[in-house]
Amino acid sequence: MKKGIRKKKIWTTKKADVEFSKWIRNRDGRCMRCGTINNLTCSHFWVRQHSATRYDPDNCVAVCWMPCHKYHWEKEKQGDYRTFMLNRLGKEKYEELEKKSKSIYPRYNAIEDCMKLLGVIS
Repeated sequence: MKKGIRKKKIWTTKKADVEFSKWIRNRDGRCMRCGTINNLTCSHFWVRQHSATRYDPDNCVAVCWMPCHKYHWEKEKQGDYRTFMLNRLGKEKYEELEKKSKSIYPRYNAIEDCMKLLGVIS
């Protein structure tokens, strides 16, 4: 490493998950399914294993843990949750997000994108 140049410190996946979840819950402020403001969590429409969409704000919404996340939307990804996402994003953007979710994207880059979104790095 050259003198005077510092390598940027990238968060762990756990840290990025925590900070991104806070950001989503603050952005939405309520459960996007039932409207409650209690026990909110960050719900990923395309599952978190897909690094390309893990920290994509279009892929995530705040929902209450119970009953909406645990008993409804996690089991309705191709039902009511899909309908909600299609209405929220529109068909074209929904299809772009689906394609993105299936792409290969390094977790390091996804975390870097998350940190940029949250204003931690530029």
